[in-house]
Amino acid sequence: MQRVVKSVGVEVIEVTKGDIGVPTFLADSGECVDCQSKKINLCSNFPFKTSHWMPRSETSRFRNLEGEVIYHFALVSSFSEYTVVDIALLTKIDPTIPPNRACLLSCGVSTGVGATWRIASVEAGSTVAIFGLGSI
Repeated sequence: MQRVVKSVGVEVIEVTKGDIGVPTFLADSGECVDCQSKKINLCSNFPFKTSHWMPRSETSRFRNLEGEVIYHFALVSSFSEYTVVDIALLTKIDPTIPPNRACLLSCGVSTGVGATWRIASVEAGSTVAIFGLGSI
């Protein structure tokens, strides 16, 4: 699901208000040895977990009208109209890319392409057949 960035925190420099972004449940700190490696797509600074908190602060940014905590879902809460995500969980998208293509970057690329390039070692220009079950 492609989203327009509505606002950013004071320390965020990777995106600005109005940018197009895709939330992804696999973080990329860009700093750890895993993020800089060509062999893995799992960030060791922000390992995947089914937490209902923001990854850096272990808190929720959501409240209901009574002020009670509303938990995050899969770190990005992408089923909601608005969400708050850590920059490590947002991929900036070129605005010329159609939304029905950009949305594939969320979990389709992180699992399908990652497995194809990094595990199966498929090279550019190769022809492959992929058999599987499920939505990815």
